[in-house]
Amino acid sequence: MPYVIAGLVLVGAVALLNLVLLMVILRRWQELEVVRRRDDFAGQGPQPGDGLPDFTATALSGRPLTQDDFRSGELLLGVFSHDCPSCTDSLPGFAERADRAQAAGGRVLALVIGAEAGESSLTAQLVGTADEVVLEPEASPLFRALRVPAFPTILSYRDGVVAAPPAAGREPVLAAS
Repeated sequence: MPYVIAGLVLVGAVALLNLVLLMVILRRWQELEVVRRRDDFAGQGPQPGDGLPDFTATALSGRPLTQDDFRSGELLLGVFSHDCPSCTDSLPGFAERADRAQAAGGRVLALVIGAEAGESSLTAQLVGTADEVVLEPEASPLFRALRVPAFPTILSYRDGVVAAPPAAGREPVLAAS
């Protein structure tokens, strides 16, 4: 009888160890999947060397904008969705980058996608950060031309050409085309 009890305890300990190892492996697998997904999203959108697409839009300020307004100098372009939690979380980092770009003589443009973009708190926060904010539906043609794969997408342009790959510091939210 003591051998049976010892055997059951041993089998239970091995099963518990197996369960713990399975949990560790699954957690690591999820972490790797997040990294892979970010890499996939970054590889789908604008890449270094891609030019700023042709566009015409009217900013929230009422000013008409075209790609020619941004063909020279530095441009920080942020693409956000009004109902994206990751977009709201990324605003402090975007504001820091915007301050640096503006201090260096660059400009900052923000696109806000979504039918209710005009009433969102995200838009209100971007108005104080970006030089120009373009809302849906005006932002839609540029959004499609950029092939933005995820929200938020933040691009750095120098003389109308992508100078840095899209920044992805948070879990991206799939952008609907």
